[in-house]
Amino acid sequence: MEARTLKIKSPLSKQLAQPGGRTIADAERLADAGLQRHKADVMVDLERRIGQLETVCAAAAPDQQPQVYALASGIVDLAGFFDTGPLYSAAYSLCELCDRMQTLGVWNWPAVEVHVKALRLILAGGCTVGAESDVLLQGLSRVLTAFAPAA
Repeated sequence: MEARTLKIKSPLSKQLAQPGGRTIADAERLADAGLQRHKADVMVDLERRIGQLETVCAAAAPDQQPQVYALASGIVDLAGFFDTGPLYSAAYSLCELCDRMQTLGVWNWPAVEVHVKALRLILAGGCTVGAESDVLLQGLSRVLTAFAPAA
């Protein structure tokens, strides 16, 4: 007996085969416009989260260590939707720092505070890429290097 292959066309595949609809460029433009309507609210939320990080750093309590990662990863999540350039990178660096310190079993509040201050400066500067943000990110990279896992 010989095997037969049947091609079944679903209603969706028939609909997709019909001409018309939006182009990819139009869909991207509409999606970006919809996203941009939320940018001001997101920037306010980023400001709030950085403020919470500053409060956590001021307390420097051991039970607040997981809160640092939670707030930093929330910043990464939100900043990734918009052109926040160095803010995204600095928040990601803070997440990486938290992971490394957790792995090493060593928590260093001054290293966290340096990251939080960099986040504040970047946000205050409009999240623009430039010489100042480059210097800040290079400094954060050096802080991360100090907590590199043993090879």
